[in-house]
Amino acid sequence: MNQGDFIKIDYVGRVADTNEIFDLTVESIAKKENIYNEKQKYGPVLVVIGAGMVISGVEKELKKMKTGEEREFTVKPEEAFGKRKPELIKILPLSGFLKNKINPVPGIYVTIDGQQAKIQSVTSGRVRADFNHPLAGKTLKYWVKITKHITDTKEKIESLLKHYMLNYSVEVQGNKAIIINKKEIPDPLQKFIKTMLSKWIPEIKTVEFETKENKTKEKL
Repeated sequence: MNQGDFIKIDYVGRVADTNEIFDLTVESIAKKENIYNEKQKYGPVLVVIGAGMVISGVEKELKKMKTGEEREFTVKPEEAFGKRKPELIKILPLSGFLKNKINPVPGIYVTIDGQQAKIQSVTSGRVRADFNHPLAGKTLKYWVKITKHITDTKEKIESLLKHYMLNYSVEVQGNKAIIINKKEIPDPLQKFIKTMLSKWIPEIKTVEFETKENKTKEKL
């Protein structure tokens, strides 16, 4: 696979030392391993090569693969979630947690100033919190399969919008994309979509936005 390619992949990610699954897309494996979550949506996910949608160690392997191919490999911390950094373990006053109605029980994850942290201990009015990523410092083991290579422009746009949970209709007319929604899409979101499509779908030169109401009037 090459830079900018749109693909769908299935994967199972494990911690190499324990073989514990931390993420996966395959429902049958989730059920077999007794980690099935009925609230989770299973199935192949979109990856645009070069867009940073997966960790660098996985993307490096995907570049070596072809559609339909599957492989297993390990990823060192440097190409996964980085090494553990002692400076990201901080001692914070308990009063700050109580003020924000947070009960800092050891072992739980909390959000502090927009960052996730694991509570390690609570003693003498102080809380020891670890801001390292939960998988920092760990070697990971992956099984990955490329299930599809998306080449159709309309499908690329739809897949990219869906990845960002944007449920809009799409029409493609030559090198123009028309994004259609029931209500008017806010300007900041329009700008984001234009930037995203310009970067990853270069065959699209123009992006227009329409509401379904206006679209219906045009057809009358």
